[in-house]
Amino acid sequence: MGKHRAASQRGLRRRRWSAALAGGLVLGLGATVTLAAWNDSEFATGTFGASVFDLESKSAGAGTTTYASRTSAPGASLAFSATAMSPSVSHYAWLDIRTTVASTVGGTVTLTGVTNNSGGLVGALEYRAVRMPSAASTCDATAFSGSPTFIAGGSSTYLAVTTVPGSPVTNPIAAAGAELGFCFDVRVAANAANSYQGTTATVTWSFTGTSN
Repeated sequence: MGKHRAASQRGLRRRRWSAALAGGLVLGLGATVTLAAWNDSEFATGTFGASVFDLESKSAGAGTTTYASRTSAPGASLAFSATAMSPSVSHYAWLDIRTTVASTVGGTVTLTGVTNNSGGLVGALEYRAVRMPSAASTCDATAFSGSPTFIAGGSSTYLAVTTVPGSPVTNPIAAAGAELGFCFDVRVAANAANSYQGTTATVTWSFTGTSN
């Protein structure tokens, strides 16, 4: 009886030892799996700055013969010398537009609107306009001969002064003081009624610049 009990106790101790050993093995494996990996980091930084696109204009009219920013009407004064207009007789005036010397990008300049039309003569006036070869080009009838770039009207067509082309012509302009020259031809329509005699009008054209 005592031998049987002793044998049983030895078997129990052996099983407990085996269980404890097995537990130790499991714990040991678990510790191996959860060891932390080595770590390292890398960083990258970008620096950014906005471009500058700014326009100025000038014309031959009083007070506007030098470049300046004119962002609202009346803007530059176009010198048409048109105080005694007759039907079908053209009158010419030029407008120069440039990017400021601080402009870091170029873009385009487009005739986009006609605003502030006033006076009884507005209904009889028509116009066309071209981009001249340079800002120093002469603005007269010769500017419309040959094959100029028309930004309004055409070689034999005029638009009412209250309208602009349905498909605006974009005019490329470079950065840092690059210039564009435009020449306008305005006249009283050939079929204008006698009732327009003695009337006057004021018309303001607007250009829009868009950066590249």
